[in-house]
Amino acid sequence: MDYPLVAAGNISQEDFLAIVGGNSSLSGLVHGLATNALNDTLGGVLATGDNRTILHGFPSGYTLPHIIFASIIVTILIIVIVVGNMLVIIAIATEKALKNIQNWFIASLAVADFFLGLLIMPFSLANELMGYWVFGNWWCDIHSAMDVLLCTSSIMNLCLISLDRYWSITKAIEYLKSRTPARAAFMIAAVWIMSALVCIPPLLGWKAQRPEEHVELPQCQVSVDDGFD
Repeated sequence: MDYPLVAAGNISQEDFLAIVGGNSSLSGLVHGLATNALNDTLGGVLATGDNRTILHGFPSGYTLPHIIFASIIVTILIIVIVVGNMLVIIAIATEKALKNIQNWFIASLAVADFFLGLLIMPFSLANELMGYWVFGNWWCDIHSAMDVLLCTSSIMNLCLISLDRYWSITKAIEYLKSRTPARAAFMIAAVWIMSALVCIPPLLGWKAQRPEEHVELPQCQVSVDDGFD
């Protein structure tokens, strides 16, 4: 088959396709060469580019066996935390022998740990294993605030239990007389109010704004301080 002559120099894509379009064998050869070149180019990009982690692994850097193993272990831990603290709350609320004032502090601690395992740990686990936050900015703010609230209240409830035990030993008569139900309820309420004072201001807008630059994967962090780098 005769092909039209083309002047030396650059040739447009339309003219080239017009030349080879009528010959199936030549067209197939050109298509094969183009495909091989594209594959070689993409192979080099994927082998050296930033997409290697996403295509051959996970953004978090964990491998699939690590993710499966960590998911199983942490899920079991979450179930133990939730069920265990729920049983403590039910036992103190229903058993007459356990309805004493000193167990109120333990019940307050159990409530904090119960919601910590139920509402905070599952989302934190997903964020850690995936390497990015997929639950939206609104839930990120709520999750961060609740994380601070529950962790702070859990620590302060432990301190309150320690003080209660200390005063019960060192000032047994005076303290036990003054530890009325109203005062115990006030102490527990003070713990939760002070914990809320730490986490509520960010929800009202008192917080560092997230950077506006483009990020490929959304992140959710309580705080970022470059001074610790």
